[in-house]
Amino acid sequence: MNNKIGFCITLSLVFLLNFPLVSSDGGIIGPPQIYIQEKAQNAIVAWNGTEEILILSVDIQSSESAKVLRVIPLPSNPIEVKEGSFESFTKLQEIINEKLTEIWNHSKGDGLDYEQGGNSLENVEITFQDTIGAHNITIVKIIDVTNFSNWATNFATSAGLVDITFSSKFQIMVEEYLKDNISFFVFDIIDAAEDEHSINPIIYRFKTDFLFYPLKITAASDVGETYARVNVFCIAKELIKEEVFSDISFYSNLDYYWYDDVAYDINLTEEELTEISPDIYNLFKDDPILMDYYYYGKYSEIGGDIVAFEGDFSYPDFEITTEDEVFIERGTKNVVNLTVRNTGNTQLRGRLDIENGIDWLQHTWFSIEPSWYVTIDEGDETTFEFLFDIPSNIPLGDYGLTYVLRSSNYNLEKQKNITLTIYEKTEGGAGLYQEIENIKTNMNYLLFTSALCLFLIVVLAVAMIIVIKKK
Repeated sequence: MNNKIGFCITLSLVFLLNFPLVSSDGGIIGPPQIYIQEKAQNAIVAWNGTEEILILSVDIQSSESAKVLRVIPLPSNPIEVKEGSFESFTKLQEIINEKLTEIWNHSKGDGLDYEQGGNSLENVEITFQDTIGAHNITIVKIIDVTNFSNWATNFATSAGLVDITFSSKFQIMVEEYLKDNISFFVFDIIDAAEDEHSINPIIYRFKTDFLFYPLKITAASDVGETYARVNVFCIAKELIKEEVFSDISFYSNLDYYWYDDVAYDINLTEEELTEISPDIYNLFKDDPILMDYYYYGKYSEIGGDIVAFEGDFSYPDFEITTEDEVFIERGTKNVVNLTVRNTGNTQLRGRLDIENGIDWLQHTWFSIEPSWYVTIDEGDETTFEFLFDIPSNIPLGDYGLTYVLRSSNYNLEKQKNITLTIYEKTEGGAGLYQEIENIKTNMNYLLFTSALCLFLIVVLAVAMIIVIKKK
């Protein structure tokens, strides 16, 4: 990766250096007499196409100390649930900062023991129970939403949570997840206190044919009206389409802007993956791409979960169509059109420029409209207009030019080489000039052919003389 980058990446670097490593996901539910705030979320979501590792931590604050319940939906029963470490987040952030800096410089818990309530209901099946660090975790498969509220209330009461109630909004959200075939829910009992504090993250590993990070359930819980910053690190084999995040008001912390003709994305090496998490390394064992997206606002205003199927990963591509040769009379202006068609599966933002030719061509000979980045949707096309303004003192002749289109949102570049011919004014214009040039070319070809024929005749004559002398 080239070691230069623009101002927008620098802003990302400053942001990342100061971003607090506190997080959560899922819905928080507590006693009605206390006020609970979930100040932020951080998550690492690593998906290799068949399995996902979700590393979550929590940072909450309440008006008084109490036990609260966090509920997290998952698309399948976890293969593994274990305590994680804040070092995964710290190391990941260090790696980002190191990479961006390099670019810039070179241009077990409280021992809670309780009986589970409501286990006999056929609509709820307990698949996992354990105390992991500060977490008391129960994972259930909800077969039908009927009686779910009664079961959940009994569960909470048996676990020592006081006056827990599940709102109708929360129950509706559970039903929506079930309709989407997401039927496994984590019930994680943690302590909330008056002081904002963090609890070690939990690692969930589960089978899934899509990348998944739940957010809607947070919006439907007691912390739904909290203002918070949500930061999600996604690690996958390909870049996820920007639309997946923008549709739910998430924005990139790592915009892939161009600087000095080079674009950037961040791939993680085997060593870096191991430093972040050996589990994530075992998920990939190669160099997946890192994405970092954030949201700031009320949880209740988030547009949905982060869900990315195979078709939601970007395969950007485009094609350039224009004339291979451009003829311009010296001392005049000429307009040339170039069409860019988006042939990939995702929206592109691109900017067109010219390279090569005379050294100062880029500064004085042309202008481009549109002159800045344009957005081209999948299957659409955009026409760029070049206005060449050739000074009268420019030497006549042919100049090789390269049209270059670079994408600002993906690491993608395409080039189109053309010949710019500058000719002197004639009555016949460019057509006559081209005819003259063709005649010159034909004459040169004829001279070359004649010389070759003469050479062959001489060789043949010499050969014949040698044969005659031998006889």
